[in-house]
Amino acid sequence: MFELAVEAPALARAVLERSALLADVLLKVDVADLEGPSLLPDWSRLTIACHLRYGASATMRMTKDTLRGLPTSFYPDGRSLQRPGTLVPRIGELPGDVLASLAGESFWLDQAWRDLSQSDWSTAVVEPADNVDLGPTTLAFLALLRLTEVEVHGTDLDVGLPDWSEVFVATALPARLWWLETRRSDHRGDDDTPPASWLLRATDGPTHLLTRDEAGVRAEPAAPSTKADATIEGTSRDLLALLLGRPPRHKLRTRGKVTVAASFNRAFPGP
Repeated sequence: MFELAVEAPALARAVLERSALLADVLLKVDVADLEGPSLLPDWSRLTIACHLRYGASATMRMTKDTLRGLPTSFYPDGRSLQRPGTLVPRIGELPGDVLASLAGESFWLDQAWRDLSQSDWSTAVVEPADNVDLGPTTLAFLALLRLTEVEVHGTDLDVGLPDWSEVFVATALPARLWWLETRRSDHRGDDDTPPASWLLRATDGPTHLLTRDEAGVRAEPAAPSTKADATIEGTSRDLLALLLGRPPRHKLRTRGKVTVAASFNRAFPGP
């Protein structure tokens, strides 16, 4: 399991800072603009706010369940059944109510995390056997998943928030590669993509070899000269964007088999 307990307090602080900034900026957005389109296809800014609100609540609940030794799920009723209802305001809610609730849920999540020890952060999150969605995780990994939500969706909102933080990029890139090995379900990836290997070469960091074949997905550190069907090169931030299904800030450079490089997003379409 990818160990993040040492980094967890910094991740939690980054979640708090980004959440506070999100709440402050969104409160200044006109209702018409809040209900207008975001950079995420088919999602309004209000859709994102609803999603972030639910994510804060679900993560707090999962934290408390885990510390009590209870099985827990991000979507207790199942992703396909429950998720659509979390993307819209509750009955009778106005947009301002959603924003106030998002701020409140973010505050309570921070309170739940504030006094956790390193051993607490290392506690495994156990999902019910009949409702496995995230796969093997710890409370520390939940903090990274929450940071991913507020960082990436903060950019999706297109309301002038700063770009992704250094702590997010440095932690999320290797963690996301590891997660590809452990979380493969029918809502992630095109199973018709032929077996292939991709060398992800960061111009400002380490290189990783990502292989997909009949045995599954493997991600491992590699030398920049390692042979692969295709090499994709860019900054750590832009390689993370590739893994998250978001556009890079700068054009990624590719070498090797053109078709393999182009198939990356079909094989790994992001969250």
